This record gives sequence, structure tokens and C-alpha cells, in this order.
Amino acid sequence: MNYVGLAGRDLLRNPLRLSLTILAGAVGVTAFIFLRTVIDIFYYGAQAAQVDRLITRNKVSITEPLPLSYYARIAALPGVTAVTHQEWFGGTLGETQKDFFPNFSIDSNTFLDVFPEYTTTPAELSSFRSDPCGALVGEKLSRRFGWKPGDRVTLKGQIYPGDWTFNVRGIYTGTRPGADTTALVFGYRCLNESELLPENRKDQVGIYAVRVDDPSRSAEVAAAIDRMFDNSPYPTKTESEKSFQLGFVAMSSAILTAVRVVSNVILLIILLVIGNTLAMAVRERTRDIATLRAMGFRPRTVVLLVLAESSVIGLAAAALGVAAAPSLVNGFAKLIASQFGQIPDNVMRGRTLVVSALAAVLVSLLAAIGPAWRALRLPVAEGLRRVA
Repeated sequence: MNYVGLAGRDLLRNPLRLSLTILAGAVGVTAFIFLRTVIDIFYYGAQAAQVDRLITRNKVSITEPLPLSYYARIAALPGVTAVTHQEWFGGTLGETQKDFFPNFSIDSNTFLDVFPEYTTTPAELSSFRSDPCGALVGEKLSRRFGWKPGDRVTLKGQIYPGDWTFNVRGIYTGTRPGADTTALVFGYRCLNESELLPENRKDQVGIYAVRVDDPSRSAEVAAAIDRMFDNSPYPTKTESEKSFQLGFVAMSSAILTAVRVVSNVILLIILLVIGNTLAMAVRERTRDIATLRAMGFRPRTVVLLVLAESSVIGLAAAALGVAAAPSLVNGFAKLIASQFGQIPDNVMRGRTLVVSALAAVLVSLLAAIGPAWRALRLPVAEGLRRVA
């Protein structure tokens, strides 16, 4: 019998235990991939940020407004090619999170100049801009609710109390991967000129988005914007779009840390499960190992047989876990999308799958160290006398 046959015989000594160990490892790999994908979802917006775009917000807090009058002053700065503004509206169709989706008021005339990754037909864009309460609906959102141009959508205002009705004038799509098509946007005039809006909240916006002609001058332009309003009642903080998105991620830093810790604990659990299985297998083969040693097999050969067994278990668990992860993660994504809004497609990265598989194999090899060391140090005479 060759080494492969010998290792295979040892591996299949207890098929049920082997199957359960591989299954437990595969569940751990899938859970690790899922948790790491959750972290990737948090960082998805930052990864899709554009290097030539800046975000200007109130220096005190993102919840504090900025005057509409800042628009012309920012647009006049050297290096600025386009400016737009937007405001989180936060309206809902119903009273539950099931119907949640992002919705904003925007400057309909300049928004697509700053965010060219969104597009619609010229006819729909013209119709949207000519209607003060016109709205554009993202492609995914339109499929979710069956909306089409000509429909009327009424949202219950949470930040701006009252019922707000918008006319769907077009469907916008994304021109690059990562473009969010799950939102509804409507013209700022509908909000600002409405009788429902209190006078003290008129002519105010949430943030300004600014495009620069040279990304290498972004820091310079950002500093110029902030200096211009430094001594005003509404000082600003201007940063890159990526930094702005990471600011939202930082609000959930405690949650992300907990997810990372749990994902690492899962690897520890895999190590313990596989290590326990190998320890039992080596203990059951004590006399066999001693016999091999007595027949002239070198200690390193015995160690390699134990490592080979752990490697097969790790590879099988990794393969099964990686194969199961995409369907399970995508199924879960669809489930939570109905409660918390759409999440990006294909957010699970290939790098996550590769790292998970390598981690499973590495942990399996680490789990074999203890049993292999005991097999290496086992005296031949004592092993022949021992009964497992």
C-alpha cells in the first residue's frame, strides 16, 4: 500500500465522523464569508466613490442645513466644474420598514452634471425638469413597486410632516457598476416652494456635491470652500466623497468590530472542531502508528500522514462552504431587502471567497499540530501496549 492509500484508509476509518466534521467546517466557512460580506456592504459606498467629487456639509453636523445662497459662491471658485445640492427627504410609503427606500430632493438642473453615472432618456429628463414636483425613480425601485412614468407616488413625510405627492416622470439607470438605482429623487422646488414647508426651513439644503477639474487639486478646492464660509453662521466641512461615505461607516464602527470578532471566533471554532476530530483519530490509531514506527517508518512520515488528513478535511470543508455561500448570502440579501431596502448586487467579492478557503485550510493545518506532535513523540513500545 502506498502513502496515498494509507492516508485514505485512515481518513475513512470513521465516515460518519468525517462527514460531520467536514459539514461543521463548511458551515463555519459559510458563516465567515457571510460576516465578511456584511462588512463589505458597509464599505460599498466608499468603494464606489469618485475621486473628482467633493461633498460640502455643515461643519457642526450633517443633520444641520446649509443656505441655498452658497451655491453660486461655490460654483464661482477656481477648479470647480459643476455643483449641485441635495437633501435627504426620508419619506415613507407606509408605517413599516418593509416599504423603506431612499428618497431625496435634488437640483434637477445640475444633479446629473455632478453625478454622470446616472442617466435617463432626454424626453424623460426634460419632462422631469419641467415639472416642479416631478420625480425620477431608480430602475430597481421601479421594478420593486411596478412604477412607471405617469404614475403618482405619495410619501408620508417624517422630517417634513405631511403627505407629499410626486409625479413619476422617468426611470433612471446606472452607467457603471455600483451606481445605486434604488432611490427616488424629486425636484427641490417641490419641497422649497410647498406650503407644507415652514418659512424658517425654506432656502436650505442638506449638502453640496462638487466636481473638480483636477482630482489632484481636490484638497486645495476643499480648503478654499471651507475658508470662504469659515466665519459665517453656517461654517462648512468639505471632504472627498470617499471620506464622506466613510464617515457613515464610522458611526457603525462598534458593530463592525463586533462582526470582525465573531468572524474570527468562527475560525477558532473550526480549529477546535477539526483539532478534536484529529486528536480522536490519532488516539484511535495509537497502535497503528506505533506499528508503522516499528516497521521503519520515519516520524516525519507519520506527521505528514496526520497533516495530509487535516488538509483533506480543510479543503473539503472550504470547497463545500464556498460552494454554498453565494446562494445562501444572495438569498439572505433578498430577504432583508424587503425589510430594509435594496442592497447592491454582487457585493460578495471573489477575494472574500479565496481568503475564506485559505483560512479554512490554514486552520486545519494548525489543528493538526497537536495530534501530529503527540504522534511524533509516542514511544514505540508504549504505543504497541496501548489500547485505544
